Amino acid sequence: MMQQAIEATVDWVTTHIRRLLDAMRGHAAEATSTFRESLNTLVEAATPGGAGSSLGGGGMTAGLEGIRAVLTGKNPVWAAIKGLVSGLSTKAEIALVLLLVLALLLGPVLLVVLLLALLVAVVVAAVRSAAE
Repeated sequence: MMQQAIEATVDWVTTHIRRLLDAMRGHAAEATSTFRESLNTLVEAATPGGAGSSLGGGGMTAGLEGIRAVLTGKNPVWAAIKGLVSGLSTKAEIALVLLLVLALLLGPVLLVVLLLALLVAVVVAAVRSAAE
């Protein structure tokens, strides 16, 4: 009989906690939606040509996407990068792709140069310490 009372109490508490969590989720979703709408209105009013324009809206779009990702529990860096790229003009997107390709091609060369500079610095330090 005591075990039945405990089970009934646990069921009652579980049910009410679930109802409370559902209500909180609903209010959080509503608040997030209201915040997004307000933020979009503010950005559209503050940014010349809109949030995604080529007149400088790429950075604003990146920031907004980062904020949205934080609010939804996603990675803000990746969302900001996607927002930045979506706000760029076609010429800027092509330049970005060419820059990334150039960085990938020159990356190994720069790594070898860095390692050689580090090796020279070690040799110079060893010679100086041996001279003293």
